[in-house]
Amino acid sequence: MEATLESTQLESEKFLKSAISQEVVMDQILIHVYLAGNPEKTWRQILPELKTLNLSPVSLDAIATNSNSPPSLESLLEQINSDFAVPLLAQCEKIAQLDGVITPEERQVIETITKKLNVNLEAFTV
Repeated sequence: MEATLESTQLESEKFLKSAISQEVVMDQILIHVYLAGNPEKTWRQILPELKTLNLSPVSLDAIATNSNSPPSLESLLEQINSDFAVPLLAQCEKIAQLDGVITPEERQVIETITKKLNVNLEAFTV
């Protein structure tokens, strides 16, 4: 019984570390969506605005660290686990709709994400 509990705890800790890592990557992808709707801004310029998006402190640190040389959308998408694809796309839609309008640039980023992660969003709409 104790060995099972210890094994379960180790698996839980492993999943938590993975989820935190995925959250950081997802948040950096969200920045690509945000910037698509605000093309006149840079990663560095939007840092103060990111607090309104409720990103984790770990994500904010990663974004600040990468602000001079942000990772490409494609490289970030390669790091996403398929279990996080649908929540990522839901968050992307939410970010794109913050101002009430999804621009063609925002739509293009979301379509790129959808294709790369091979997710059919229509299967999740009610």
